[in-house]
Amino acid sequence: MRDGLISVVLVVALISACSNDGSYGTEITSDEFETDYSSVYAETVSFSGFENKDYESELNISIENDVNAAVNEFDALAREAAEILPEGVKATMMITQSIKRNSSGFISLIEEHYIYSGGAHGNTSWYPRNIDVLSAEPHNLALSELFADESYREEIERIINEKVEEEPEKYSELWEQPSLTEESENNYYITDEDLVIFFPPYTLSYYAKGFIEFNIRLTEIEGILKEEYKKLAIMG
Repeated sequence: MRDGLISVVLVVALISACSNDGSYGTEITSDEFETDYSSVYAETVSFSGFENKDYESELNISIENDVNAAVNEFDALAREAAEILPEGVKATMMITQSIKRNSSGFISLIEEHYIYSGGAHGNTSWYPRNIDVLSAEPHNLALSELFADESYREEIERIINEKVEEEPEKYSELWEQPSLTEESENNYYITDEDLVIFFPPYTLSYYAKGFIEFNIRLTEIEGILKEEYKKLAIMG
């Protein structure tokens, strides 16, 4: 993967200890290197303090494997791009980890991939993980799993449409009215205060607008959350 390797840097970026508020230890490490045809910066996050040690190990291995697979896939792309990129221009990859929530036993994070391999601009993708660590079988939760029944779709879309109407200037360049789709089941994250539904570039507007996000107060939708997830609004 790293033929022509120039440098490798491993950095521990963040460590937070377990605490009584249901948060968990996190450690972000970064691996940075260059070849004669590419430049890569890749962060990996690992967690500690889970009661379910099997799932803790499973999650940490999954994140590490996903990052390594993405870097390997990019390496093949970068080799091909080297044949068409101008002299002195390298294909670039950046993977970063952003922890959106780590409280009340719930983890929400976004793994962001930026890749440039030619053309006018690079491309950015978000890969969310939303996990109720305290559940009997922790896993990456689909949006629908947070809610008591299917009526959540109508309510979430109503709130989003209200936001569009309230801020016409901000959302004036949307191609269509936002609606929950199959992709929306994964395209969200949770902060201490909000459920955030996001739409990737080109989904609702042109590339320069970036990700279109709609922040919905957890307290506003507490009534339609499953009982076990009402804690997200109460603790937020």
